[in-house]
Amino acid sequence: MNLLNAVKTLLELHKQGISAHLEGTMSGTQIRLSKEYPDSAPLELWGTKLADPTVWEDLGMWNPTIDEWESKRWQVKYDN
Repeated sequence: MNLLNAVKTLLELHKQGISAHLEGTMSGTQIRLSKEYPDSAPLELWGTKLADPTVWEDLGMWNPTIDEWESKRWQVKYDN
């Protein structure tokens, strides 16, 4: 699914109390809801670090444009 629909699905699952994250075709990249949401920005980028949100330098990537984000396919993965 595209990024916008994937984020909408993730937010809807959160409202239902279901823990999930998004995985995309960008190598090792996940999008998760912030543990502080709704008191903070809702989304965090996760990648190579297991305990902390990732910065682009950790992924060895340039800053993708919104078109590059949208061109990737995303899927919802349920947390255990």
